Amino acid sequence: MSEARLLQSANRIESTVLADPGLGSLYYDNKAENGVTISIPNWNHRPYLPRAIRSALRAIEQLEEAGLSGELLVIDDASRDGSQRFLRTVRALYGDAPLETVFLERNLGLPRLRNLAMRMSRFRHVCMLDADNELVADNLPLFLESAHQTDAALVHGLLLDKRGGRMTGIRSDNVASMRLTAGNYIDAFALLDATKVLRAGGYVTDQRLYGYEDWEMVLHLIAEEEQIVFVPVVLGYYHLAPGSMYAETTEDKGPRPRSAAPEVIALLQRMFAQRGTREWDTVRVGRIYHPAVGYLDRW
Repeated sequence: MSEARLLQSANRIESTVLADPGLGSLYYDNKAENGVTISIPNWNHRPYLPRAIRSALRAIEQLEEAGLSGELLVIDDASRDGSQRFLRTVRALYGDAPLETVFLERNLGLPRLRNLAMRMSRFRHVCMLDADNELVADNLPLFLESAHQTDAALVHGLLLDKRGGRMTGIRSDNVASMRLTAGNYIDAFALLDATKVLRAGGYVTDQRLYGYEDWEMVLHLIAEEEQIVFVPVVLGYYHLAPGSMYAETTEDKGPRPRSAAPEVIALLQRMFAQRGTREWDTVRVGRIYHPAVGYLDRW
C-alpha cells in the first residue's frame, strides 16, 4: 500500500465520511492477529513527534523480540507547523521500518482520524498513541497478550503523568464501572480491538460530543456488553504541557476525570445511565487481568 495511494484516497474521505465503498482497497478487512498497529494522529504537534515515534518504534522492536509483529501508522490531519516535512524526512530515513505516513489536505478531526486508523490497520489490535504522549515499549507485548487471552474490546493500563520531566500522578488506573457515567477516567491511550470497535460503529463524530468521543466509546462498548480489561502495568507516559487536554490537572491533587459541560454529561447519562431502568450506578463492569496470573478480581 503506497503512500501515494493513501494520499489520493484520503483526500476524498472528508466528503464521504469514511463510508465510500470505493475506499475499500485502502482498508484491511482481514486483519492479522499476531501484532499491533500503533496509531499516531497528528495535528500541529511537530515538537512532540520525535518522542512519540521513537517510543513506538522501540515498542515494535519489543513485539518482534516476543515473536509478534507491529507497524506504526502516522496520520497527519492537515498540519501547518512543519509536521509534514518532518514526517517525510523520517519516512526517508527509516525506509526499512514498518512505518506508514498519511497526509490529509483537509482537517478531519480526531474521532475520524481514529476511525480511519482502525480501517487502515493491518492488525486487529490498535494502540491509540497521541502525538504528545509516549509508550513504555517493553510492556506493549503484555497488553497484546492480555487482549488475546480475554478477547476484550478495550485493554487499558496505567498512564504516568509527567510535567517538566517530573512524575506528577497516575491516570487510567481504575477498573471500569458505571461511575463512568459521571466522568471519564479511562483515557483513549489504550489498546483496542479494531474489529469490535468498528463493528460497534467506531468513534462518534457528533459535534455535541467532540472532545469526548473516547468517553462515549467506553460507555458504548459497555452497553454493547463488550469486555473492558484493566492491566495493572504501565502502558505509557502522559505528558502534560501547556495547551494539552489535561493541562488543568494540578500537581497537588493529581489527575481527575475530565470536566465536561453539563449538557454533555446530561446527554451521555441519558444515553447510557437510564436511571430507573438500569441498576448501573455502582456496578463494576470491567475486569482486572495480567497474563502471568489471569484474572485478579473475583466475582
